[in-house]
Amino acid sequence: MATVQERADAAMRLVQTDPRLARAEALRVRTAARRAGDAGAESAAERVLGLAGRESNNVASAARHLRRAVALADAAGLPVAAARARMTLALVRADQGDIAEAMSLGEAAAPYLEGLEAARLGHQLALVAQRRGLFREALRGYGSALAVFRREGDLHWEARVRNNRGVLHAYRGHPGPAETDLRRAEELYAALGQDLAVADVRWNRGFAAGRDGRVVTALTHLAAAEDHYVQHHLSPAMIMMDRCDVLLSAGLYEEARDVATAAVRELTRRRMTADLAEARLLLAAAALACGDLTAARHAARLAERAFTRQGRPGWATVAGYTRLRTDWTAGRPRPALLRAAVAGAAALRDAGWAAPAADAALIAARCALAAGRPGEATELLRHTARARRPGYPAALRVSAWHAMALLRIAGGDRRGAEAALRAGLRALDEHRLTLGATELRVRAAEHGFDLVMTALRLAVSAGSARSLLIWAERGRAAAQQLRPAGPPQDPGLAEEFAELRAVAAVREQALAEGRDARRHQLRQAHLERSIRDRVRRTHPATPVARAGALRTRTLTEHLAGRALIELITVDDTLHAVVLAGGRLTRRELGPVGAVNTEIRALRFALHRMSLRDRTGPSGADRLDRMLLAPLRPLIGNAGLVIVASGRLHGVPWRMLPTCADRTVSVAPSAVAWLRAASAAPSGEGTVLVAGPGLPGAADEIKTLGVRYGTAHALAGDQARVPAVLHAMDGAARTHIAAHGTFRADNPQFSTLGLADGPLTVYDLETLNHPPDLVVLSACDSGLSTVHRGDEIMGFAAALLALGTRSVIATVAPVRDGAARDVMVRLHDRLRAGSSPSVALAEAQWASRGDPAASAFICHGAG
Repeated sequence: MATVQERADAAMRLVQTDPRLARAEALRVRTAARRAGDAGAESAAERVLGLAGRESNNVASAARHLRRAVALADAAGLPVAAARARMTLALVRADQGDIAEAMSLGEAAAPYLEGLEAARLGHQLALVAQRRGLFREALRGYGSALAVFRREGDLHWEARVRNNRGVLHAYRGHPGPAETDLRRAEELYAALGQDLAVADVRWNRGFAAGRDGRVVTALTHLAAAEDHYVQHHLSPAMIMMDRCDVLLSAGLYEEARDVATAAVRELTRRRMTADLAEARLLLAAAALACGDLTAARHAARLAERAFTRQGRPGWATVAGYTRLRTDWTAGRPRPALLRAAVAGAAALRDAGWAAPAADAALIAARCALAAGRPGEATELLRHTARARRPGYPAALRVSAWHAMALLRIAGGDRRGAEAALRAGLRALDEHRLTLGATELRVRAAEHGFDLVMTALRLAVSAGSARSLLIWAERGRAAAQQLRPAGPPQDPGLAEEFAELRAVAAVREQALAEGRDARRHQLRQAHLERSIRDRVRRTHPATPVARAGALRTRTLTEHLAGRALIELITVDDTLHAVVLAGGRLTRRELGPVGAVNTEIRALRFALHRMSLRDRTGPSGADRLDRMLLAPLRPLIGNAGLVIVASGRLHGVPWRMLPTCADRTVSVAPSAVAWLRAASAAPSGEGTVLVAGPGLPGAADEIKTLGVRYGTAHALAGDQARVPAVLHAMDGAARTHIAAHGTFRADNPQFSTLGLADGPLTVYDLETLNHPPDLVVLSACDSGLSTVHRGDEIMGFAAALLALGTRSVIATVAPVRDGAARDVMVRLHDRLRAGSSPSVALAEAQWASRGDPAASAFICHGAG
């Protein structure tokens, strides 16, 4: 039968695999030790309880048990047992932010520990040094301890050292050594059967991948670790912090702020002071990214005070850097900011924080340039040369190339500046190719916005229409040039999509009947979050080379007599570049704010007319005078291809007088339009779909079915999502008449109502061979959310990226049955051989005065 001490040792081994089971066994051992009067075993049991508390993120409980372990061993005259307890307590006190006591406890334990146990203490002290931000000291400590563990064959402690050292390498911006250490740690823990420790390493691999800009890998590792924690009833608060870091790098700023806020709340509740300070620092970064400078400065100041109080000078320096970034964003006085940035960059370099040091040097260099001190800027940029190379986060690489471009502009080297700007965009392209989900690709444009704006300003100052067009194209709708990877082949994801459709249908039914639908709404929100997170972990498809240089001759050939109007926002001014008759011309159209005001008024008027089914004053002539009247001498009577910018993506162009008698096709970029226009027609047959609950939609599809004769019609219970997707795949044309909902909060969950629930944009991204033409006779089905870089998300954007050549959809609500006549006319002309844009223009002309007809626009090739 095992002794009480042997039982305590067995409980200790359980901590890394099942902290809850270890705690339960330690409580039994403690009771037995008290009965037997075995102070050593009781001290060991208290130490197990402390370790289990730390693994469960309950550091207050951990500290209490470990202090008892120390007191029991001291009272019994057991110095080695007391030293072991002090060694563990040192780590917990570091977690609680008392670095001074942590160091004191380590020093008190050192004289009583030898061999392996002395090396274990060395590892713990290295971890404390890491928490202080003393990275070089921590590296030395890890190296010394690792040599002992490898010599003695202690695999468990070798894994612990490699796990913590891997995190340290990630903080220092050394992804290769980080991955080497973490992979080896995971292998060792797996061989030892320590599942919780394996989950911890996956967590750290996620953190390291995030620091390296590998967003998909980071999210995958973090999700695996978080699932393990939740399954074992452990708090994922610390994992949430690293997820926040990854979300920030992915441009998902609002979501990152929500996660950071939740982490701060949880860590405050658990009194994990050291981690709380780091969470506040993340919250400051998230608030800054969201543009809330007051909140960012407040959170950074709280974090800096906490780090200083805890004796963590390296971390305090990083908090100071975050305040520096806030002041830079706010445009604080440059001489003072320059001095602070220079000092901050030096302090960060000395502390081993490579990426923040490079960014602080970039801020300093830009301050020096603004102050007319190019020599000082050149010297500062010398410290950022490495940041331009692969291996650094994409945002930092882009920023470094941008700073180099600004320096060359200041020196009058325009060609050199443009070369640096192109290099920065190539770095962003490389990053985008690592992403699979449309949402992540779209958000990646955040990192290149300032750089592209500098390029556009250069083009405007030079007065070159060609240069303005090329840079506008280089910086806009880049995600459209990559086919969406599509949701992963994940049985769990398929089940969640099916449940989402069912829950959404039940919710709609409850609302229609006036019943309480809150329970269904909460479940729907939960499913959407889970689906979104799974899809973000999609790995990219086989990379496709980005389109080559845009050539006006090629564009002119495919325009075939039409005129291209590319609308470009530079700072607060709207510009137009017109390509007509092979000639490029630039025009300045005026303030964007005034244009946006008229767009809102026009859309409101169309919304009102569509619901009332009658025309009225719209103000379209005012918007026309701003946008198109100045361009009439250039475009003549030609049909138009319009590349929109910002809110212009939602304009009902047919309502503008200049567009009333001509064809109009809208595209996310000239490159995207050219790709669609030059693609060969594909697919066979016509698919007609009627969603439920709309008698007018059923009548519309029935009428079209009679005209087509051989069309594949799906209505009633047959119009289910799997059947519709199967029919669409490989079809030449698809027409869907259904209830549409545009989700501005997450366009990927925009829906078309079908018999078994909503068909989403995510569903469409599963198509292998999308139809050549898609007509969406559904409310708001042509709307898009527009992000920086004129990256768009919505039904039309997704279909065009998949390879659909033309999409006809609405930018306003349309009453049931109101679109029937214009849709029938549209298809009559399509069957007669007209192109989509011509067919739509002719159908709208025949339906003039009908608000429903005005709501439709043609996207893509036309």
